[in-house]
Amino acid sequence: MQGSHSFLPRQHAGWDPTMTEKEVYDAARGWWRLNQRAEQERYAVVVAGGLTVMAIRITEWQHEADRRAFKGDILRPGDPVHDKFVGNPDPAESTSRFPVLYLADPVDEATCRCGCGETVVRGEWMQGHDQRAIHDRIRADFGGSVSKFIDWYDTNGPFAADE
Repeated sequence: MQGSHSFLPRQHAGWDPTMTEKEVYDAARGWWRLNQRAEQERYAVVVAGGLTVMAIRITEWQHEADRRAFKGDILRPGDPVHDKFVGNPDPAESTSRFPVLYLADPVDEATCRCGCGETVVRGEWMQGHDQRAIHDRIRADFGGSVSKFIDWYDTNGPFAADE
């Protein structure tokens, strides 16, 4: 996939201190052999020579077969994630040869989107709370009938037939 894909047409993988910021960004983005768990991550940090050289806020994932690539925004000084990691030693302190590691850090914490107030370490929802939020809305707007919701969605949603 290297060099030929519209989502990530990178020409280089790995690290070289003469790389431009864009080359570092593109080399870090993928195509990695990852499972769906990766798509819960909100940030990526790029480590080279034992130091974090870039922090990225992930905005989109794409996958083909068992490989995934992301795109996002390179974070700048003043952003709390950039300031915490960039210029500092590898936060994972790992001896693994696999180039992608997952790191639990308070910077990833968020409040569950269902409104329960619980803190989520990864992603946007506590386990099962996304379903709770969906069914709360179905109860409020469709009298609790999943069938009525499906009928409404089929008529009004992206799968609705063009007339």
